Amino acid sequence: MGIGVSSWQLARRVAQRGEIGVVSGTGIDSVVVRELQDGDPHDRRRVLQTYPDTETADHLVDTYYRPDGLPAGASYDLLSMHRFQPTEASQRILAAATYTEVRLAKDGHDGVVGLNLLAKLKRYTLPCLYGALLAGVDLVSIGAGIPLEEARQMQALATGEPGELRLDVDASQAPDDAEETFTYRFDPRVVVDDPPVMEPPAFFPIVSSDVLARIMDAKLPEEAVDGWVVERPVAGGHNAPPRNKQYDDNGDPIYDERDEADLEAVADLGKPFYLAGGFGSPDGLAHARRVGADGIQVGSLFSLAEESGYPDDVTRDLVRGIHAGEITVKTDGRVSSTGFPFKVLSVDGSLADDEVYDDRPRVCDLGYLREPYLNSQGQVLGRCPAEPVRTYTSRGGDPQDTEGRACLCNALLANIGLAQQRGETEEPTLFTGGEALEDLPLGSIEDPTYDVDDVLQYLYGESDERAGGRRDPTRPGEDDPSREDRPADAGAADAGATDARAVNARADEGGAETGGAETGEAADRERPDRERPVRESPVDDPATR
Repeated sequence: MGIGVSSWQLARRVAQRGEIGVVSGTGIDSVVVRELQDGDPHDRRRVLQTYPDTETADHLVDTYYRPDGLPAGASYDLLSMHRFQPTEASQRILAAATYTEVRLAKDGHDGVVGLNLLAKLKRYTLPCLYGALLAGVDLVSIGAGIPLEEARQMQALATGEPGELRLDVDASQAPDDAEETFTYRFDPRVVVDDPPVMEPPAFFPIVSSDVLARIMDAKLPEEAVDGWVVERPVAGGHNAPPRNKQYDDNGDPIYDERDEADLEAVADLGKPFYLAGGFGSPDGLAHARRVGADGIQVGSLFSLAEESGYPDDVTRDLVRGIHAGEITVKTDGRVSSTGFPFKVLSVDGSLADDEVYDDRPRVCDLGYLREPYLNSQGQVLGRCPAEPVRTYTSRGGDPQDTEGRACLCNALLANIGLAQQRGETEEPTLFTGGEALEDLPLGSIEDPTYDVDDVLQYLYGESDERAGGRRDPTRPGEDDPSREDRPADAGAADAGATDARAVNARADEGGAETGGAETGEAADRERPDRERPVRESPVDDPATR
């Protein structure tokens, strides 16, 4: 959940076990350039050698690779901030970085690998999608917003055509003659001179209600959506705002029965769907099957598995703290600059600690969650309510919007061992996870480790019945007589994230991401008759397959 927790290692192992492994696309460009500066521990240089945009691949290695890593106490070199009207170089780096993550996740097996993105981060979506397409991604899930345009543009990119997404720009400061419509545009020819025609990946929007699913189903062509991930507000990472618009005195959301989706209405749309948010247990899987879902999305359990993007010592400390009752989960209505509620783990020494939060100087040098606005000259610029208050208000922001905001961008990178050094101190962490973590069924204080295999065995029960393979959710037309006995997916959860989750895993999908597992399939519902084969990358490189 967040940045890099639903890592290629986690997604790869999940996919090898016959589930859907989902990687997080949030902040992936920063992850790649920081890993290169740390000596390239995962050999991304090998994968970059297969990337068709050789100029960008060489630039990344020549500019950021440090064979011996950074000296102790040194700060990471940063990428130029990706603008709302971006440079081609910035778009090319985003596509290349996403390509490496998906290719590493697909290495050495023929399982299903997906990508999770946040609709809120529109200016990153199209280059990331294209890099993933070149890497042969099988499935895409997008949450933290309403990804109507994204569904259409994915089809365009797959055919080599330019794509564009409309930007919601605050024009309150704009001159009278300023433009009224703004879009983010990406042309695949920025990356390759002659874009190949590729099979579009399966698309599973992450929705919080049947209403949103029905709206998307009505507005999009049949082939644009392959199924749904229906997420409850107990999930980790970002959550949908409460439909009653009620918040307590601390600004935290108050959810009620109106935030529960009508699953019969979702099933009536006639496409596969998966349940997310509090279903990561054998009972959750059984419930999903009873209500006609194809399976469950599991994120939080996978976020603490050995294969996740957290460093080993971080995972052990989190598992021990949860089992000792020292770490709880809170839905914080203020901490995320997106305006969406965000699940926060109460970890001492992190930004969840009031003293740590107060001591951190405000700085915004990554900018993933910046919002677009028009200045008095009619230029599209960005601002973030987690940046210095004076800076935010000088850009036309409301000072009340800054209250309680934290820099998720820097904190989520710190979570995975890529913290920026600022003088004598490092950027602090801020961990996320679903409410189910408070009753963590795996690991213990004495033995605070478990892996993907342990998670899947727990979800399926002692008899691991998945052997022999299960129906591939990216092939909705296949006949599978043994479908009731098997789970669904595991993959990433939003960014920002983020995110760790599965597609069914999504993080920082909401938004955060992390590995996850979908489990179980509905028995008697019609499926679209279109087949979705497991995709190979159009880039010919047997060494990375």
